[in-house]
Amino acid sequence: MKLKIFLGVILALIVSGIGYFYYLGAFDTIQVKEETLGPFYVLSHERVGNYRNVGETFEAIQKEFPEKGFKNYKLFGIYKDNPNTVPEEKLRCEVGALFSEPVTEIPSGLSIPLKYRIIEKKRYLTVDFPLKSFVSIFLGIFKVYPELTKVCIERGCVMGGKESIEIYEPIVEKKMKYMFSLD
Repeated sequence: MKLKIFLGVILALIVSGIGYFYYLGAFDTIQVKEETLGPFYVLSHERVGNYRNVGETFEAIQKEFPEKGFKNYKLFGIYKDNPNTVPEEKLRCEVGALFSEPVTEIPSGLSIPLKYRIIEKKRYLTVDFPLKSFVSIFLGIFKVYPELTKVCIERGCVMGGKESIEIYEPIVEKKMKYMFSLD
C-alpha cells in the first residue's frame, strides 16, 4: 500500500513537471526569422560581472519607473560577451528599459545610473520565446541560443564578439525576443 502511494506521488510529480515545462515552451519548435527592427530608444545601465546579477537592475527599474511616471516600456539586455569563453567577472552587458518612442527626459533620483541612447534600425536574426515565469528566461537561454547561433553561422556570421540582445515583455505579450544583428 505504501509503495503504491509512493509511486503515485512520484508519477504525479513527473506528470506535473512535464506539464509545467510544456507550459513554459520547452517542447516548442524554435523558429529563427530575419527581421528589420528599431530604432530602439533605451535607458540603460552598464554592468560588468556575472550575467545572473542583471536581475538587480531589472528590479530597480520595475520598482522605480512607475514612481517616476514611466509606462509602456520593455526590459532589455545586450550581452556583449560569450559566458562560455569569458570569465564571469569580466562579462559585460547593458540592461535597462526599451521604449518605442524617444525619451524626452531621463528620470532623476534613481538608485542606478542610466544613460540614454538610440539603437539604430538594423536587420536581426530573431527568435520569439514565451515568458511565463522566471524559469522561462533560463529555459530560453538553453533552448534558443544553440539554434540561433547555428542559423547565424550558416548565414556567415562571425560569432567572436557577437552581441546578443534580449527583449522581455512579461505583461502584455508575455514573450522574450532573442536577437543577433546581421548588420
